[in-house]
Amino acid sequence: MDLETEIAAYDGRHKDVLEAIAARLPPGGGAVRDLTALARRDDAKLQAGATWLLKHFLESGQEQGVTFSATQSDALLALLGEVSHWEARLHLLQILPALTLQEERKAALYRLLTGSNYVQAPNKFVRAWTYNALAILATRFPDLRKTVAPLLISAQEDEAASVRARLRSVMKAHTWVETTGSGKA
Repeated sequence: MDLETEIAAYDGRHKDVLEAIAARLPPGGGAVRDLTALARRDDAKLQAGATWLLKHFLESGQEQGVTFSATQSDALLALLGEVSHWEARLHLLQILPALTLQEERKAALYRLLTGSNYVQAPNKFVRAWTYNALAILATRFPDLRKTVAPLLISAQEDEAASVRARLRSVMKAHTWVETTGSGKA
């Protein structure tokens, strides 16, 4: 059975199918390339399953020093603009802190994250992790802080409780938000 067929067997709820794939699939460059290609397909199961596996590789391999290369990071960042399934978007947002963010991608990534598919997404988990991604982006590129801080601060008043909970974690981890957003920086 090929990887696409195996991931297509994922029902969107029971992770045992994906865990079995992850147990036998080496988290190397070939697997990352194949999973990235599958996530580009216009198929919700493939998008969600492939991005779950990518996230799993990163999380389970952190102790062994598993990281994504700059080339792999670029491919995964490009996926943010290509996937349509909310769960795939969420997985990519959760991976984003571990990715190499290049200066030349900064403006496009900011526009994408502040667009209707992310910060204005109907799914509250996608919105919550989008705010986290914006904070990561502004931490890596301080010139964005004056633009991102007010977004994060205003979201604390307007968002659902679960999103506000994530925002509290973001604010605690990124102390520049309060000082920049209040005009003190």
